[in-house]
Amino acid sequence: MARTLVHKEVQSLHHQVQTVWSIISKFEAVHTWAPSVSKCIVEGEGVGAVRTVTESGITFQERLQVLEPESHTIGYRILDPTPFPMTGFHGTIHLEQNGVDETIVTWTADAESIDQQGLAIISPVMSEFIKKSISGLQETLSKS
Repeated sequence: MARTLVHKEVQSLHHQVQTVWSIISKFEAVHTWAPSVSKCIVEGEGVGAVRTVTESGITFQERLQVLEPESHTIGYRILDPTPFPMTGFHGTIHLEQNGVDETIVTWTADAESIDQQGLAIISPVMSEFIKKSISGLQETLSKS
């Protein structure tokens, strides 16, 4: 099924890819680096695990769909029904080493079903969430 791009963010972090991966690959620990996530409870392990996330007072569930250490890619899906005006939401974070101490973070958010009105509502929300989360990741990395 074709998906509609909700937001794509590409940023550079001044840390080695393995260091960044050691943080974002922990599906159960998103609340330790994404500042708007106040709570995260996980059931299961590895691909298929489901986390219940509380973000900005809204609670929803995400299933881990992809966890590929070789390509430094983690992907999740918000389980329907969602509190957002869309269905089939997918998020993917991909890391790529760029030089010795730089990692390119590409975070893509898309949906299987979303209309233009829903896109106009959710795109700025996802943009802000992703940017703040990458900033939180940078802050967490700076402390380690």
